[in-house]
Amino acid sequence: MNIFVVVTTLCVFSETTVGQSWTYHEENNGVDTWSTNYATCATQQQSPIDIVHDDAVVDTTLGEFKHALFDAPPQSMLVKNNGHTLQVDLTNGYIINDLSLLPGKFKAEQFHFHWAAPESRGSEHLLNGGRDWGELHIVHYNTKYEDFSTAMNTSDGLAVLGFFIKDDYPQDNADIERIIEPVFNDQASYYSESATYITSFSIETFLPHNLTTYYRYQGSLTTPPCYESVVWTVFSEPIRISRRQADMFERMVFENSRGASDTTNLNDNYRPVQALNRRNVYRTAHCSGTASFLKPASHFISLCTLIIGLMRVY
Repeated sequence: MNIFVVVTTLCVFSETTVGQSWTYHEENNGVDTWSTNYATCATQQQSPIDIVHDDAVVDTTLGEFKHALFDAPPQSMLVKNNGHTLQVDLTNGYIINDLSLLPGKFKAEQFHFHWAAPESRGSEHLLNGGRDWGELHIVHYNTKYEDFSTAMNTSDGLAVLGFFIKDDYPQDNADIERIIEPVFNDQASYYSESATYITSFSIETFLPHNLTTYYRYQGSLTTPPCYESVVWTVFSEPIRISRRQADMFERMVFENSRGASDTTNLNDNYRPVQALNRRNVYRTAHCSGTASFLKPASHFISLCTLIIGLMRVY
């Protein structure tokens, strides 16, 4: 059983900024206002995008991510609700130092989630126009810079690994459960209240099996101030969670502080897709462009069709 330590925190950081200076839905500071309130949000290399497989250029220089890269557990893992997402801060996270994978030496800083409202879809990136239930981002900074804060506004400062999330797994994902357990225990449900240390574990445990098929492009942070400092890697194979776990995100995480007069569920925390603006999207040679959006039943039906076809031949 995990041992939880609740730590009160006065300053809770989001992906790029502090607290509730922007939102996804409110009239005065929602996504429709970001390009006005933050100049960089209106520039030409913004994220997320709709990844069109047939338009992506095969890049044979892109290497294969191995699970062993993610094996080393961080020194600590701090789960918090920053009013925009459920985020896990990593102390002394793993390092990727392979130029075939990323253009520099990058250290894992944190990971966080984007998700849907009930009966909806909430991934930030689209694949061939399709949106999944959610998306996980693992954020890294280039170690040529002193720290994440210094790196995030430089053109080669950040690298984000993106994973689609499906809510169709027939049982709970045990590794994701470790992250959302503080929500269930009411230790990370409300914004700006507390942060909770969980027992540190290897990120490798919740990654999908196939890490060799992915897309690559140059883009931005998907939240204000939208710095164009990110080399994006978006994997085609999704992480899968159960419907119960998806329901935890949708119904038990709030964007308000506890006791607020108008408590609001933290849902649909994704930015709409942005224009590609003549950027190239690259892909690995064996990237099919379909893995993320095939249901398990589809795999079964396809296999049955193949077997029946072979039986007719022979």
